[in-house]
Amino acid sequence: MSNEVRVRFAPSPTGPFHIGGARSALFNYLLAKHTGGTFVVRIEDTDQKRSTRESEENIKDALKWLGINWDEGIDVGGPNGPYRQMERLDLYKKYTDQLLAEGKAYYCFCTPEELEAEKEAQMAQGETPVYSGKCANLAPETVQQYLAEGRPYVIRVKTPKNETLEFDDLVRGHVSFDSNKVGDFVIVKSDGIPVYNYCVVLDDALMHITHVVRAEEHLSNTPRQLVLYHAFGFPVPTFAHVSLILGKDKKKMSKRHGATSVQQYRDLGYLPAAIDNFLALLGWTPDSDQEIFTMEELCQQFSLDRVAKNPAVFDIEKLNWINFHYMKELDEDQLLELCLPHLQQAGYAAAQPSAEDLQWLKHLCAAMREHVQYGAQIVDAVKV
Repeated sequence: MSNEVRVRFAPSPTGPFHIGGARSALFNYLLAKHTGGTFVVRIEDTDQKRSTRESEENIKDALKWLGINWDEGIDVGGPNGPYRQMERLDLYKKYTDQLLAEGKAYYCFCTPEELEAEKEAQMAQGETPVYSGKCANLAPETVQQYLAEGRPYVIRVKTPKNETLEFDDLVRGHVSFDSNKVGDFVIVKSDGIPVYNYCVVLDDALMHITHVVRAEEHLSNTPRQLVLYHAFGFPVPTFAHVSLILGKDKKKMSKRHGATSVQQYRDLGYLPAAIDNFLALLGWTPDSDQEIFTMEELCQQFSLDRVAKNPAVFDIEKLNWINFHYMKELDEDQLLELCLPHLQQAGYAAAQPSAEDLQWLKHLCAAMREHVQYGAQIVDAVKV
């Protein structure tokens, strides 16, 4: 492989596309464009109970609306597919069999009750709950006997003891973990489906991902992933864990702070260029006082060394100010197109307005331009 930067965005299609996910996608996209690299989009759909194709379509539509187009991955294809995890099960099994054959993974037949009792005993001693590893040394004939009996099992990886798992994070700096607190974790569940931490390592390694830019909440997953990179002998990518987005009350973004999904902002009549501009400034600081950026300018200026460690605060007033700036650049036809659905919903415009009505509505929207920060606000503006 060349020195090309390869990044990925790998959402789980389990619900509305969150604004935090959009920022992760944007940061990866900007890094790829800034370096002349490749941006990959793949789907992590191993959570079969919650994953839906409807959610996947919602994510793809939102990315396209934001102008975050990918070079490789779902729909567009590429040399490293398939790009949905449930279509890669045979590939994961091949690597699982390799780990088992090399003695780096093993079958665990412990029942949920046994595991719970072990966990409670450790917690009672004030210890971090870690699997004891008692199935790690079962005799091969015992394993074969249990498998022949049809006993339920999971597959665990052997985590090295008394080692420091460490890496240099482009946002957090040097990070280290004690391998003894990681333990022999599950890589394949009893239903045969591999777990997130296992799939993500194989996907990133086999897709030649060089930089993993993701939310800070994934930092705790990294030691397990390092264990797997080392077990396979794969090169470890460069990590950058970006701080969480908080509401103005300094708590994690949630519905109590208002709209949290990209679709909600789209429905309210925000412009994609404004959302991109705003999201870029959530955690990244430009090398100037500039606050309004085109996507092209963001691609030119973005760098991970200007991404802050501190959490970013979602300020709706700033988003509205940025969106107002972009709305002022719309011509009268574009402004009407943005505002008309809201006027129709409020009963101020017919579902099929006549040409004469459209002309009048166009003048109305233009007259109210200075009072409207996003499309839905036209309704309150015309009430006055």
